[in-house]
Amino acid sequence: MNSRLLGLIALLTLASPTTALSVEVTGTGSMIPGPLIRVWAEAYATRTPTAAIKYKGSNPADGISRITSKEVDFSSIDMPLNIADLNKNGLRQFPFALGAVAPVVNLANVYPGQFRLDGNTLGNIFLGNIKKWNAPEIVALNPNIRLPEADIIIVHRISPPGISTIIGDYLAKSNPQWRAKKGDSMAGTWPATAIEVKDPNENVATIKKTLYSIGYAPIPHIMKNGLAYVQMKNSAGNFISPSDENISAAALNAKWDESNGFDVVLTDQPGATSWPMSFASFVLMNKSSEHPERSKEVLNFFKYSLRYGGLKAVLYDYIPLPEAVASVVRSSWVHIVDEKGMPVIKE
Repeated sequence: MNSRLLGLIALLTLASPTTALSVEVTGTGSMIPGPLIRVWAEAYATRTPTAAIKYKGSNPADGISRITSKEVDFSSIDMPLNIADLNKNGLRQFPFALGAVAPVVNLANVYPGQFRLDGNTLGNIFLGNIKKWNAPEIVALNPNIRLPEADIIIVHRISPPGISTIIGDYLAKSNPQWRAKKGDSMAGTWPATAIEVKDPNENVATIKKTLYSIGYAPIPHIMKNGLAYVQMKNSAGNFISPSDENISAAALNAKWDESNGFDVVLTDQPGATSWPMSFASFVLMNKSSEHPERSKEVLNFFKYSLRYGGLKAVLYDYIPLPEAVASVVRSSWVHIVDEKGMPVIKE
């Protein structure tokens, strides 16, 4: 083979596209949006095969700790941090999807959406103030259901102290005793008969096998496992289900303001159809990036997913951000900068 031909082969090899991995980013935090982030990452990989987005769910507290210590490139949380905490830790946050949590029950011959509760009664059940399924407070809300004279068995997940949760925030707004004892978290003392579980799979499995139990779960887990979700009385006084439309309604009047770090909590929002335990999932990133190429890839990933990932979000029982909100979010990314203060991405 002559030298000219060898040179041509070498040139073609250098010019050929490569699928070698050039950027790998990692994320952690809430388990709730984990399936959505991973399916988005699979779709993004087909468009950008040189990048890998890896997300491993743990819990929001771990996500906050690891992004603050710069162990990961992004994290996900279910309740936003306030602007003071963001500034103290050098962080930025933005919403990327809507979702919801709902109470679920395991009662014979009770189907999804048949059982009804309000926030004050739910709080008193979880506090152990209401112990029987046929207690007057529950019967008054469910006059058409024959309720058993059986002990209520509470199933709850381990919650780190001091971490706000969707249910905790809602109950703090609905039940004064809950606020006094637990604030807006689910940590602290539970009734002696309550069953404590560690992760979402154990949570669902325990509720499904435990007759007379009550617990709570994200909507994707409820729908996937056929659990009997509870209709809740919202701030307008209406009993509603956690449908896509009702979750979206909770976000319609929210003021998504970058200046306060998009600190919006969607629990107990006004509106005739607003689901009272709606939430937005948030991304946390470092404001000043030591690895701008990785931060840029994170933002490109969410830019692509917010624009083209709506259908996959719906398929996984998440609600896409409205475009008006997504546009404000994308504009905020110019404030994530490299060590020289230059934006890592231009929207």
